[in-house]
Amino acid sequence: MVNGTLLVLVAVLALAGACSRTKTLDAQGLDTKIASDMQANLGIEGLTVSCPDDVPAEAGHMFQCTVTTPDGKTMTIEVTQSDDQGNVTYKVVGEEG
Repeated sequence: MVNGTLLVLVAVLALAGACSRTKTLDAQGLDTKIASDMQANLGIEGLTVSCPDDVPAEAGHMFQCTVTTPDGKTMTIEVTQSDDQGNVTYKVVGEEG
């Protein structure tokens, strides 16, 4: 798959969650958008992405998500918010399996 090389993927994603007391990212939408973007960049169908549900929408905030391939391998991606509107960039920081 990535064969030990650090794969860096960058995507701009506009995925701000619904307004509440603390504006949070739309985790399900973020999962779907990152999976679609990674599938397009890696050419691997069936990736599943899981990000935390309660990430505040705030510029510079960083968090991690887990990516699972169809054969069960996992990658950790580090996601950084570009602004408080849900735009993010991400890069692969770890790989298992």
